[in-house]
Amino acid sequence: MEKVKKNINRMIIMMFLCMVIYNLGHPGTPDLIQMRGWKKSISGEFLAFMSTAMFISSPYLGALADRFGMKRIFVLMPFFYGIAQLIFGFATSIPIIFLARIIAGFVSGGTFAVAFGYVSQLSEKEEKAKNIAKISSAIVIGGAIGQKIGGIVATVDPRYSFGLQFICGGILSLFILVFMREIINRREVIKKLENTLDIKNNKSLNPFLTFRYIKELDGFSKFFCVIIFLSGIGIYSYASALNYFFKFYEKVSADTIGTFVMCSSLLAFLGTGFLLEKLLKKFKEKSIHKIMIFIGIILMSAIFFRIKSGITPYFIMAVYTMTYEIVRSLGNTIIARRYTENQGKILGMVSAVDSLGNAIGSYLSGHLLAFNPFLPFIVNIGIMAVVLILIERRVSKIFYKLKI
Repeated sequence: MEKVKKNINRMIIMMFLCMVIYNLGHPGTPDLIQMRGWKKSISGEFLAFMSTAMFISSPYLGALADRFGMKRIFVLMPFFYGIAQLIFGFATSIPIIFLARIIAGFVSGGTFAVAFGYVSQLSEKEEKAKNIAKISSAIVIGGAIGQKIGGIVATVDPRYSFGLQFICGGILSLFILVFMREIINRREVIKKLENTLDIKNNKSLNPFLTFRYIKELDGFSKFFCVIIFLSGIGIYSYASALNYFFKFYEKVSADTIGTFVMCSSLLAFLGTGFLLEKLLKKFKEKSIHKIMIFIGIILMSAIFFRIKSGITPYFIMAVYTMTYEIVRSLGNTIIARRYTENQGKILGMVSAVDSLGNAIGSYLSGHLLAFNPFLPFIVNIGIMAVVLILIERRVSKIFYKLKI
């Protein structure tokens, strides 16, 4: 039991370090776009390409990790992400830069799928929610620190933060190789490697079979995949636009953007790391999920009206970040608890549908922001309201069938 706990803690630490590195480039991206003289809406296109690649890779790399071993896949992720970011920061050819976005997205999808799958597979059923929340907290706090460091570096030259990602990504891959432990024994690895010689088994490891994987889920999990997908669109139509809103309309520096993101992420960390754990002792995951969506709608409405009146409500924005991180963490838990095997593949599918929503929301964000700076906030409110209505209708149907 102690050994299992140590392995979970190692993954939490490694995921924290991954998120520090993966977020170094975000605050400098608006400056990089400005430096290159690209159109503002390209920000959403970059994120959309990256998120689409995550949609493809998450269940695929999760399934590979289930078969070959989690560590074998995870160790490659930071290194290849660093290479992709180096290309993104220093290349000037648009097609090559979009290719770098695809590679970065493919690697990111694998990182999330393996990390969530690793922890979920090691956790007892009653511990899944708590341990997945810990991974979510590591993601949030690592992202916060990465954004702050990246913002400071980008004030010198936005390209330097991408070079730093390359250097740190290579170092972290070495750390994972040395300190991480595999969670399947050598005999199981050999057996699974032998199984890969079977053509039928290889057909199941196709990166373009995400929709087939989703089709294999039970009815409630399919419904919740739709909820996660729509939530992703709603959340990222706002979240992906925020840095660019600050840069192009609020005229703040990359360092200021990094500071805000760090502070809002720290609040989100408190939400996923402490508040959620207390709420889980009193309420079911589905109830908390629904309540947080409702609170998020109220907060976003307040954000919209404050911005409309010429005031940027930074604190309310930070609290909203906390609510949507809790919603995202619970989305993983609600589906993961329904299955005992193939956790890499299952959690990969959850990440995939979230990434597809992220892709559409991110693509919309750039164009919404370019058309009108208030639209990302309005679209967020509208889509999340639809999500809440769908959840309520589903719950009402279940109660009707049970005649409660």
